[in-house]
Amino acid sequence: MKKFVNILFALIITVLFPFTGISQINCTIEIPGNEFLIDGASINPGDVVCMLSGNKEYLLIRDVQGTESQPITIINKGGAIVIDNDHFYGVKFANCKHVIFLGNGQEGIQYGVQVNRVGNGAGMSVDNLSTNIEIGFVEISNTDIGGIYAKTEPYQGDCDNLVTRDNFTMYDLKIHDCYLHDIADEGLYVGSSKYTGQTIPQCNNIVVLPHIILGVEIYNNILENIGWDGIQIGSSPDDCNIFNNLIRYDSYAEEQYQMSGILIGGGAKCDCYNNQIYDGKGDGIDIFGLGFMKIYNNLIVRAGRTYKPGQPSEYKHGIYIGELVTTPGATFKLYNNTIISPKSNGMKYANNNATMGYIINNLITDPGLLSSEKNYPYINVMVNPQKVDISNNFNVPANSTVKFVNYDDNNFDLKPNSPAVNYGKSLTTEGITFDIENRFRPFHTYFDAGAYECHDPYADINEYNDDFGIPYPVPTKDYINIPINPNIDEDVIIRITSLTGQTVLKKTFSSSKLLVGNLKVDLKYLQPGNYILTITAYNQSVNRPIIIIK
Repeated sequence: MKKFVNILFALIITVLFPFTGISQINCTIEIPGNEFLIDGASINPGDVVCMLSGNKEYLLIRDVQGTESQPITIINKGGAIVIDNDHFYGVKFANCKHVIFLGNGQEGIQYGVQVNRVGNGAGMSVDNLSTNIEIGFVEISNTDIGGIYAKTEPYQGDCDNLVTRDNFTMYDLKIHDCYLHDIADEGLYVGSSKYTGQTIPQCNNIVVLPHIILGVEIYNNILENIGWDGIQIGSSPDDCNIFNNLIRYDSYAEEQYQMSGILIGGGAKCDCYNNQIYDGKGDGIDIFGLGFMKIYNNLIVRAGRTYKPGQPSEYKHGIYIGELVTTPGATFKLYNNTIISPKSNGMKYANNNATMGYIINNLITDPGLLSSEKNYPYINVMVNPQKVDISNNFNVPANSTVKFVNYDDNNFDLKPNSPAVNYGKSLTTEGITFDIENRFRPFHTYFDAGAYECHDPYADINEYNDDFGIPYPVPTKDYINIPINPNIDEDVIIRITSLTGQTVLKKTFSSSKLLVGNLKVDLKYLQPGNYILTITAYNQSVNRPIIIIK
């Protein structure tokens, strides 16, 4: 019931306050443009608090508490709220509950709350026992430390009343449609990074467990020029989703252990999908979470390429899967990600505590370790190979092989003649029913490899040929079986091509040998890798992906 109420209210808010802004707001309370405090003493559940446009040094939102069914909405009116200061924050939530804070109150202004500079702190903080907070349509820039911090520190000035996991939980944090740029530290810092214990020096170095967050949604945000991690989340062990975010130029400060586009840290269990990460100096996505999570439909471009380019041993990967605290029996599922030209490996899997990792339908090109790690530059598995299921990944050394729509313009959708079309296997039962553009998949017979599902109606136009079945087994070691219509009355040509376009096997089967309804092709002399099988008869051809392992 709780989730239904939240969804219903979100729909109401979308109708009342769409992202394009509105010309009429029914305000319960109006806050003057130069007022720096919104105090909950005179605000009731369900109120709409309108912040009149103006310049402020900072904004403190204190003790504003709605209810689940009647949250309090705070929104700009008449123009933008502009904040510029040398204080420790731009906007601060202190002891607030069930508050929706929006900057889309004025038509024509996309970000109606603009934190232009914070000289000694963060752009925004959600702390002091605040919970059930939604933040949207806010711009934050030029901060001394992070963009948005969302957590309550255990020490609040009293060692007898520490805020710990057994006495406080933050619920239902949403950060969406915000623009954060030129941030010195983390863009978004959500939850504690000290899930297993935090030392409190003010209290004789006692070690406590910081609070957790249940219910996190981070989506539709743009983050650019971020000094440390673009998005960092920790201590969120359930109901956490990071999706539809655009991150450019993360980790420019080159701070060790603080370098990634997205970091899913200790104590977190988050699905991470449909994000785009470009040209950061760190890993594209770092995963140190609890497990039982899916990482899919993400586009990661040139991760780490500008980080110490003359030092190949300073590794940066497209996706790195490590371990801190892993839930017993955990799995990690990496599906349909597109990784373009990472500095080191496309993916590096180094969690030995997980029961199983699944790396399926990913598209990886031009990894930096291609020349020095010839056996595993695309996917480097640092654990027992039996603990990782790797299949139907389209890995090629050259970006041109993939046939992207427009590589030079960073358009990594697939052309209809791309060999990555129909290269994957079905993941519908895993809930992967859409691509990074939210188009349904599969569009044709099979899943495409990578984040994009080609919707060109001419993609693999001959895939529905009734004369040829699906080759099996895939992956295979020594041979491939090809189901053939026994009524074919002319020769069938079998060609196997590498992903670089080289024909490695070509064989013609006469029609007299087709009566068995199955062709068995010997592959034991071919090297392990991904190939395209082309079957030709009646002057028509059909392509099928095959994978050879040894």
